Amino acid sequence: MRKILFILSTFFFIFYCFSEEQFPPPSDIPKTILPLDLLMEIINESSGEMAFQNEIILTGVNRNREPEEYKNGYFETQFIEKKLKEYGIKDVSIVELPKSFFSRQDKTWDAISAELWMVKPQKVKLTDLREVPATLCQGSSSFEGEAELVYVGPGDSENYYKDKDVKDKFILVNGAPEPARRIGVEKFGALGIIAYSSSHPEFDPDQVGWNSIRVSEKEKKTFAFMVSTRMGNELRDRLERNEKIVLRASCKTQMVPYKEECVTALIRGDERPDEELIFTAHVFEGFAKQGANDDASGCVALMETARVIQSLKDSGKIKLRRSVRFLFVPEISGTASFLEKFPDIKKKIYANINEDMVGEALIKNNSIFQIKSTPYSLPSYLNDVVASLIEWIGEVNRINLKRTPTLPIYAPTGTRDPFYYAIDPYDGGSDHIVFVDGGVKIPAVMLICWPDMWYHTDRDTPDKSDPTQLKRVVVLSVASAIFLSNAGEKEVCEMLNLSYSKGLKRLGDDKIKAWQILRDSGKKDIHKAYKEARNVIIQGGIRERETLKSAMFFVGSNQKIHKILSRHLESISSLEKNILSEIQEFYIYLCSEYSLKPQEPKPTKEEMEASKLIPVRTEKMKGFFNSFAFREYLRDKKDLPPYNLGPAEFEVRNFIDGKRSALEIRDAVSAEYYPIEIKDVLNYLRVLESAGFVKIERKK
Repeated sequence: MRKILFILSTFFFIFYCFSEEQFPPPSDIPKTILPLDLLMEIINESSGEMAFQNEIILTGVNRNREPEEYKNGYFETQFIEKKLKEYGIKDVSIVELPKSFFSRQDKTWDAISAELWMVKPQKVKLTDLREVPATLCQGSSSFEGEAELVYVGPGDSENYYKDKDVKDKFILVNGAPEPARRIGVEKFGALGIIAYSSSHPEFDPDQVGWNSIRVSEKEKKTFAFMVSTRMGNELRDRLERNEKIVLRASCKTQMVPYKEECVTALIRGDERPDEELIFTAHVFEGFAKQGANDDASGCVALMETARVIQSLKDSGKIKLRRSVRFLFVPEISGTASFLEKFPDIKKKIYANINEDMVGEALIKNNSIFQIKSTPYSLPSYLNDVVASLIEWIGEVNRINLKRTPTLPIYAPTGTRDPFYYAIDPYDGGSDHIVFVDGGVKIPAVMLICWPDMWYHTDRDTPDKSDPTQLKRVVVLSVASAIFLSNAGEKEVCEMLNLSYSKGLKRLGDDKIKAWQILRDSGKKDIHKAYKEARNVIIQGGIRERETLKSAMFFVGSNQKIHKILSRHLESISSLEKNILSEIQEFYIYLCSEYSLKPQEPKPTKEEMEASKLIPVRTEKMKGFFNSFAFREYLRDKKDLPPYNLGPAEFEVRNFIDGKRSALEIRDAVSAEYYPIEIKDVLNYLRVLESAGFVKIERKK
């Protein structure tokens, strides 16, 4: 009897595991904007392992760069160019870029050697450039000598030096070295700095952060070593026990002539080759700092994306109407310089997908894969196209109650991590900011995994990356490229449906935000809050209508599609009107609770004046905004009007188009971020005008 029960239970177990419930037919697999058979071709061709192997070659170990690279070309760019040519991509080249965009010097810093020893109370080598290239801070000068070590905490305030003699000594700093240099070295005469500061010491106390000091020609030459938090705390504890510690620092550095260069590759479209989707990833973030996830992972994901597209195109499995370009650059400055050097290419680009830190193992890094959308100043179909594919990958890899993903995308040697993802509003910090800048205005999104437990440290190495994650990103990138490159009438209908449907949710989120502004305002501020709540909804309606209109790039004046667009626009406007009515009813209710009489929103005198002022860009502000020149200007001025815009400063600038008034700019940015005082916007515009970036004209 037991034998029969065992056989039956085994049979039912096998039947359950291999039934259609576990391996669903294609009809049960969620649908998205590309057909399933094409998606399967993309999935089968994409290799997380090939991308991962390239990452190992690029950043398998941290290394101190050979001086010859600065004049003869860099290992990374030469390797990327070579591999892309191996993949059959014919239009590939290394391009030398101008170094003038951020006023860079003709020479760059280079480390030759560096060692740090404890010589008293015992002789112990603490760190060595050959073993930990992150240990010597960029900007350090050559030095040879011994000195006593003094702990000064973070060292970024004079309070930390009270009753401490640091003159002609080394200071131990629990924090970034540059703020401590400005006080400890410049003001109190310390010889050099030993610092410990990294992204996640609570997660890995042995990571050593990449860092730098910025010493001007007029300032005292010095050096800074970085050590791990574990080592820094051990030194601190010994000093606090009144041990006398003497260190010997030895470092040799030089300034060398260098090249600024990038790799560009183009897969040419067959019908509209002069319309380009451009993928970007930064291969350099300074020449000293290296990182597997940041951002070799973005580079190898792009390399594999290019290989897959070329392979599918060569085999006849796909066609490309438009061109796809790949750009591997020095972060931000390289992208800006490339667009500056090649204005004809810039005119061809209709969208950008920037990949920065995309390959890390999600569970190992406590991370989530994220898309950072375009800002309010540049609403676009691009957000919803890429987001829909991210959502599809997440859905088909989700472990549901049937115990299995419907279409798992795994690499043979990768993890089986779930595909954790988030669809986020705009955020900066990488090359996409060049494209969405108000002087460039090309829709761009960023793909990124965040957080990264080894961000900007010596332990950002390939063992933290995941071939499965890389494969999923490549599938996403290839699918996005194929859809956008071939977009015509049917694809635009798909985009309109996507953006309209997702726009309804975004307007719903706007309503929640507006409702909360009213709810949390209190009796004193209820009238002002109602004004801000209305603004959130009005700006949301503008954003969604502009998002829908943006898709018309692909079909021009096609009347059939324009009829569909018009109906969607009418629906958005109708919904906006309904939400405003609902917000008004809530406002009236709150006024009754506070025994107040409802008021129609009216502009203040300052707002009336701001509505007549139109900031217009000058030639100096055409193209990507030169923030370096702007900061230099601010440094020398002491009587400028104050402003406090925080992260909204970028968008205030982007909304300057020669048509919007200062008040309209304030309203748009307030809806995107938080209510901003009109005086802060006006003062910022006046500072830009004094620096020659804008001219403020009065509306006639």
